[in-house]
Amino acid sequence: MLDHRADFNRYCRLELRLSENTLAAYHRDLAKWYDWLEEEQLAPDTITSEQMTDFLAFLADNGLSPNSRNRLLCAVRAYMRFLQSERLVNVDRLQMLRGAKVVRRLPDMLSVDDVIHLLDSAPPGALQQRDRLALELLYASGGRASEIIGIELTDIREGGRLLRLRGKGDKERMVPLGEAALAALQVYRTECRPRLLSDPRQQALLLSKRGNPLTRQALWKIIKEAARLAGLSQRLYPHLLRHSFATHLLQGGADLRSVQELLGHANMSTTERYTHVDAARLRDIHRRCHPRS
Repeated sequence: MLDHRADFNRYCRLELRLSENTLAAYHRDLAKWYDWLEEEQLAPDTITSEQMTDFLAFLADNGLSPNSRNRLLCAVRAYMRFLQSERLVNVDRLQMLRGAKVVRRLPDMLSVDDVIHLLDSAPPGALQQRDRLALELLYASGGRASEIIGIELTDIREGGRLLRLRGKGDKERMVPLGEAALAALQVYRTECRPRLLSDPRQQALLLSKRGNPLTRQALWKIIKEAARLAGLSQRLYPHLLRHSFATHLLQGGADLRSVQELLGHANMSTTERYTHVDAARLRDIHRRCHPRS
């Protein structure tokens, strides 16, 4: 059977510069697809859209969510495009196949007061200044967890008032930092980071107690402990601060295009979901304040 998954993986890593999480997801989804192809005695260069539709229906019957089915279809489409571009298949019959309809869930968020409580609840101890900065950066920049732990010293611009983030596909964007985040940055760099630094060549901004770059798992633990100390019952995770960042900007009057740029979204449709959160607030105001609501 035609199998160029190793070549496709190298292409995604080196040419498309996809994240490790995306590469891992593609690997899992294509493995599931190939297992089915083998079981059905089909091949990538002969499969039809009807056969692929049957496979997706089978996955749905076995409880796979619409989001997961769409992700698998996305992986297969990307793989088939690669095979066709390399002239390994003559015809790609899957590109026009439509994904499952997804009911878009409104993003979770924290109130401004809850964010303040969280930021003021960095776990006490020798690493409190680092943890406070990590929390401040997540909310001040709207960065993803991978972007925050990936910040290097050379990404700090204009004395810390601008920060360069590297997003999906290694795309870069500049985001401003407010006074609170800037103050936390200066304290951490002056008082905490020198104590953690074990190798003067280390460029990562946020360091572990052993002087290595902070990991995603460590960032999650910082947020969970801060949430516990702040007395917040809501389940917290790094992306929740990103959602809150976007929603609070829109509630404060920011235009959608600027929020899209700050978040690093490739498509406006991804950013537009935050308008639904703000629309709910506006409906509540209208209901409470309009004489004929």
